[in-house]
Parts: sequence; structure tokens; C-alpha cells
Amino acid sequence: MQVLALVIAIIILTLACAVLIYVSRYLEEKKKRKLTGIISLFLCILFLISQISFLLFPEERYKNFGGLFGYYISLWLFSIIGLYFFVIPGLLLYFGYLYLFEKEKKDGYHLLYLIPIGVITDIILSLFLTRVSFKNINSGGVIGDIIKDFLLKYFGYPGTYIIIAFGVLIIIFMTMRKFIIPQKQTQEPQPKNEKKEIEIPDGIDEVEIGEEIINGEITKEKKTKIKKKREPPKIDFKTEFLNILAEPTKKVGVDTEILKKESEILEQRLAEFDVQGKVVNFESGPVITRFEFEPAPGIKVSRIANLDNDLALALKATRVRIVAPIPGKSAVGIEVPNKERSLVYLKNCLLDPNFDNNPSPLAIVLGEDITGNPVSDDISTMPHMLVAGTTGSGKSVCINTIIASLLYHTTYRDVRFLMIDPKRLELPMYNSIPHLLRKAITEPKDAVEELEALVGIMESRYRDFARENVRDIDGYNEKMRKKNGDIKPYIVVIVDELADLMLTAPSEIEENITRLAQMSRAVGIHLILATQRPSVDVITGLIKANFPCRIAFQVASKTDSRTILDMNGAESLLGRGDMLFLPPGKGTPIRLHGAYISTDEVCGISRLIARQYLLELLKDLEEDIDEIVATVLDEELWTVFIDQDDPAFEEKKKSLMNIMPVEKIEQIIEMGYYPKLGEIVVEETITAEIDEGEVDPMFPEAARLVFRHQVASVSLLQRRLNLGYARAGRIIDQLEAAGIVEPFQGSKSRKVLIQNQEELESIIAKYQ
Repeated sequence: MQVLALVIAIIILTLACAVLIYVSRYLEEKKKRKLTGIISLFLCILFLISQISFLLFPEERYKNFGGLFGYYISLWLFSIIGLYFFVIPGLLLYFGYLYLFEKEKKDGYHLLYLIPIGVITDIILSLFLTRVSFKNINSGGVIGDIIKDFLLKYFGYPGTYIIIAFGVLIIIFMTMRKFIIPQKQTQEPQPKNEKKEIEIPDGIDEVEIGEEIINGEITKEKKTKIKKKREPPKIDFKTEFLNILAEPTKKVGVDTEILKKESEILEQRLAEFDVQGKVVNFESGPVITRFEFEPAPGIKVSRIANLDNDLALALKATRVRIVAPIPGKSAVGIEVPNKERSLVYLKNCLLDPNFDNNPSPLAIVLGEDITGNPVSDDISTMPHMLVAGTTGSGKSVCINTIIASLLYHTTYRDVRFLMIDPKRLELPMYNSIPHLLRKAITEPKDAVEELEALVGIMESRYRDFARENVRDIDGYNEKMRKKNGDIKPYIVVIVDELADLMLTAPSEIEENITRLAQMSRAVGIHLILATQRPSVDVITGLIKANFPCRIAFQVASKTDSRTILDMNGAESLLGRGDMLFLPPGKGTPIRLHGAYISTDEVCGISRLIARQYLLELLKDLEEDIDEIVATVLDEELWTVFIDQDDPAFEEKKKSLMNIMPVEKIEQIIEMGYYPKLGEIVVEETITAEIDEGEVDPMFPEAARLVFRHQVASVSLLQRRLNLGYARAGRIIDQLEAAGIVEPFQGSKSRKVLIQNQEELESIIAKYQ
């Protein structure tokens, strides 16, 4: 009967396991763990009540709380291991806790300690607890009886007691060595004079340290094993960055003899227009060749300046630009396109020593001049830039070049970006990098709110600077470094299409841009505005007056050129990166050829930086971080962290949960993927008391949201309530004034002070 019941029980358990395995194939990893934990806890309770009732009613199987199944399972276990059978529900409880609460699973080797503990326990029970027995089976079970009889037969009672005592001591010693001593070692503080960490080469798991020398004496030899902590692989960032970029090809120079012949042809063509003179020099670059023409005495420069179209026709060139005169020279520059145009590679420009050795975090590369020399500059000296040009002229590539050079030169701790791209084409490619304050803004109404918030940050920084008695961001950061305080990063605002913003909210956009341009240089905020429609209703007088640095690409007319540069010339450019760069304080623009960066290279750079940042975010995980990060980037699962409104959000989150712990996902979402700026925008309209009727309409919903999460942050309100930064910041201030959240604590999220739902509703009702 017992054997039959046991066989039936095994069959039932096997069928149940088969059904569960089949069902679990269609469940997510998280739900599988939860289901396993629930089943383990259920079996724990079943075994426990069955074993207790078995001890109470050993002869009456129908009174067992676990039924016949519980009775015969308990009988079988008691027969083998005796009262030690209570270890079974203990193990089930342990595994249920691990799976249900998603705790970190340790290796199974520590469970092997239960075997010697069980043997010693069964021997002790068989020797000393003989009252508890059933059908001639003592409380130590068959195992305890067999080992006890063997020990008594060959060692007697004294020897058996000594063996048992010795076994207990060994178990205690091994337990302390395994569980207690390592914990004490991890809690011991490191010595204060220890400033360097021991680096362990790859491939070595542990290192033995032998004799230690202190004060010239050799101390007692001790061997300490240092476990190698698995860390994310270090990335040689600049090398990998450069490897992404296209390798420059060898430049093919223009033959000098050909240039001499073209000089003679140019002199002849000018003579046909009664302009006498001589070509005294020529300079050839990747795109154009500039001939320096020295006119004969009595020839007016204005006569030469108006011959651009005639010379283009005579020389069979697409366009000819005339610089009359060349600054600092007694010659007129005649710029003629090369028959074969060379590509300007970004890699060459980044490797230029003038850029690479520039200590400024805002150093950028633009391209090459007409002679092929790389040209770099510093945004902090500009301090704002206006970029304009028709479609296909190279404007967007120039923006990408500027961003790429900043990413190559600095980290997100030094420079942050606010990117606005109503076209939704270029700047969203950078959404995965941590340098952004928030994902690229594509809606004009959101752009207005973000610019207003940036004005608030500017004013907040001025207050901080006044408090520290410094004049600019460099002085403030230098002072903070000495105090070990938080430095303030530079903020670069990039607008890829200003015209779309000006059509939606011209007055608000112009007001905020003008205010930032006038005052933000000292606090480290710089603007780069780009537009393909350089008309006076887009580039207004106020905007142009505050943007001394300008870049003009090819435009359709002289009027557009004068709108950008206040002079002609941009209408004669060749397109595809050909530009006129007007530095601040100079009246004459410099002709440059922009460095080229492809879309694939932009995506590769974004992936490299995102990979580096994700390795930093996930470094505390025990899983293979490289594999996780590769999957997150390949399947674009990082969008889960920044865009909860994405239609594919739930699907991507499920995929992410298969490779990452759900707690880590929620932690990154709640705290925000992009590092917090750690600055507060103080609104003058928010007072300690909120008058009735002045609260935001979203105040009640925001209050309930932060109460549910028990944490409050601007990014949380932005994501969950679909608000702009400025409005979310105002609501946070209102929640603070209402006593719902704690005051601002640097870059940390605010804690919620209200713990009772009724109290929360009473506060909400007060301000409705």
C-alpha cells in the first residue's frame, strides 16, 4: 500500500511538473520566476502540515492534514532520515523566497553542507531521542540507525560520542569559514594610507600576496587571496571613436604646370574686359584654387568684383567667387572650383594638433581652409553661432561635425546638449547618448517650454555665481574643484531648423533666444541655430545682433547672403559643405570646406558612447554585461528608458525583462536615463503658500502620481504626464509648497512626505 501510494504520488508530481513546464514556455521570465516561487511556497506548506500531522497521528493516515499523499510522503521521508525530514519544507521555503522576491541566487555548493549536518543529526537523534519512533524506526530514520549501530559496534559509546563531537566541531568551523569570516572581511574598512588599487591582469582570477614589509621589517608571511572583481571592459574611447570614421584617402594635388596655364588664361580673360594685371600667386585646396590677381595701376577693384559671372563663363566653371581685395594683400582673390573635388575627412581634422591639444571643452572642428589646412575654433569665444544654407548645402552635416567633435573631446560631465529638431531627421540619432538633457525635442511647443526652463537655469547659475563671488563658469568650477563640490557642465543648445519654431511661436522663441544670447555666455550656455530659410522674419534683427559668429552655406540669392553675413558671397558657394565662416570681431569671412561625416558614422559614434554609458549603468549586475548591452543596442531597447509613449514600449520592455532584472529597469526609468543636471529653477511666482486657483490643472494628478511612487522628480512628471520641463518643474515647486514633497536636495529625487491617502486627498481638495 505504501509503495503504491508513493508511485501514485510520483506520477502526479511528474504530470504536474510536465504541465507547468509546458505552460511556462509561454510566460515571460519574470512570471516564470514568480510561478516557481509560488509553487515552492505551496509545497513547503503542504509538506510542513503533512509532517506535523504525521507526528501527531502516526497510525491514522486519514487524519493527516495532507491527505493520503501527505501521510505516505511523510512516512517515507521519516523512514529514511527521521525527524531531519523537516529540512525539506525549509529548502522549499528558501527557494520560494529566492524566486518570488527575485533575490540573487547563489551557487548550490553551500547546500551540500546539509548532508554532513543531516548525518550527524540522524546519529544524535537515534542515540538520544528514542521515544519518538514508529514501527521500530527511531527518530533518526534508517540512516541514523545504521550509522549508530556501526559506530557502537566498533567504537563503543565513548568512541561514538568523541566522533560525534568531532564532527560537530568540523561543521561549526566550516560554517564560520564559509559564511561568517568573509562577511567580517568585507566590512573591514580599507587602511587610510592605501591609495592605489591592485590591478589584476586579464586571465588571472586570484593573486597570492606573500611576505609583507612594514617599516623595513619583514612581517610574518601571510598569503591572502584577492578575488578578481568582474568589471566592465575598459574602452580606449578615442581610438574606437576614430576607427568609426572613414579613413582619409591620399590627396591628389593639382599639377603646378596646369595652374600656371590657368593663370595665363585668367589674365587673358580679364584683359578682354580691359582689366590689366598679373597673377602673382595661387593656392590650391581640396575644393577650390584661389588665384591672387594684382591689378595694374589705375584699375578699380569694383570693376573686377562685378566680373564673377563673366569669368565663370570664360573659364567654364560652375561658379567663381571674387574676394576684392584679399585682406592684408594688394591683390584680388579669384576662387575657381577644381575640376576634381576632394572630400574633407573628419578624422584628419580631429587628429590636428591644434584641436587635439586644445584644453577647452568646447573646442570644435569645422573643416579645412582653401589650402587644405584643418580649421578649429572654440564655442566659448564665439559665444553663439548662426548657421544658414539651402537644402543640400551641408548645413546638417556641419551640425553633426560640431557635435561629433564635442563628443570626441569631452564627456557628459563637462558638456550637455539640448537638441531641438522639428524636422525629426538628424538630432534624434543622438537620443542614446547621456550628454542630452532630455531626448531630442521635435515639437515646437515643447521647445518653447525647454527654452523657458533654460532661462531659469541661467538665472539660477547667476545666483550661484554671485553667492560664490565668481564672474563666470570657469571661475565657479575651479572654486568647486578646490572644495570638492559639484561642477556645472557647459550647455550647448542646438536648433536644427529655426524657421519651423518661428512659424509656431515667433514672439516666445525670439524672446527666449534673445535673452539667452545676451546673458548666457558667462554661465556656460551657448546656442547654435540653423535654418534653411535665411529670411528676415526668421533671422530677426534681435537674433542676428546677438549672434556675432555666423556660418553661411550656399544660398539662393545675394539678399539671403546679406541676411546672414551682412555682405554678398554666399550665393557664389558650391554647396556640399562649401561655407563662409565669419568669426566674431572680424569683418571678412573665411572660406572653409566642411568636414564630412556620414549618417552611419553618426550612428556608430552614438552607439559607442551609449555602450560606454550602459556599461557604467549596469556595472553592478552579475550577468554578462557585454552581451546585455549589445542586445540593448542591437534591438534599440534603450528607448524603453527615455520614451514611455513609444507604441512599441510594452513589447520592448518585455524583451528587456528577459535579459535584465526588472528592478534595474524600473530604477533607470524612475531616476531617468540622462544624468540629472542637479540645478533647480526657482520660480518667483511660487511662494510658501499656494493661493487657491493658482495651482496647475495637472496638480491633483501629479500629487497622486508621486504618492504612488513615493518619489518625486521633474523627469517622472515629464514622462508620465507628458509635460514639458518648465511646467513639470513648476508643479514640483507647487507640490513642495503644499507640503507633499520635501525641499530640493541637489541631484537626488525628492521624497514624498505624505504617507496617508486621506491626508493627500484633503490637501488636493484644498487647492482645487
